[in-house]
Amino acid sequence: MKQLPVQLAILFSLVLASDWAKTPWRFGDKNGGFDILRQEISIFPADFNNSQQPEKWNWTLEGFSPAYYDKVRGAIAINTVEQPTDQWAAAATVFGQDTGIYTIRFTSLLESDGECTYILRIGDKKVMEFQNPRIYGKGIAEYAPHEVRVADVAIEKGSLILVEFLPHSNGLVPEGEGFGFARARWKSTIDFIPEQQ
Repeated sequence: MKQLPVQLAILFSLVLASDWAKTPWRFGDKNGGFDILRQEISIFPADFNNSQQPEKWNWTLEGFSPAYYDKVRGAIAINTVEQPTDQWAAAATVFGQDTGIYTIRFTSLLESDGECTYILRIGDKKVMEFQNPRIYGKGIAEYAPHEVRVADVAIEKGSLILVEFLPHSNGLVPEGEGFGFARARWKSTIDFIPEQQ
């Protein structure tokens, strides 16, 4: 019986060293309506980092609805109670990493009362646009992370990073005399992962 903990420790170390521990995990709803990609952090280069902390973002940009930082969920969002629900908000920051080719990993949060739209621009180029999938009635946790990636993006140090995001209501979650609006929450720590050249 004393050998059991040792055997378990050996088995655990072999699993961690194997390709199995590095395999992307895919989670979909039972109807196959969408797919969320989770990936073990260990497969990325050691020198990648979460690029932009919340305090480095400017989220009161002229021409856009102001946003706010949701401390509970660690996300930038739109206050749909105080701001128009048909207007885009935006947040901007400056790319501080070295000039190079990157894979970008953007994480939005899924909300049951709406499927929000996001646009990521770097410099004068749109590199990502997507709408969150619907989770209402599908047994997916509220505010579950939804990762979207784009590879082979050339970025120069000092480039402007601009995220535009739009609230949305799917008309399925009653709230007061109407329906709830999703606040287009997204994680400010966008991952910029340098690609090997």
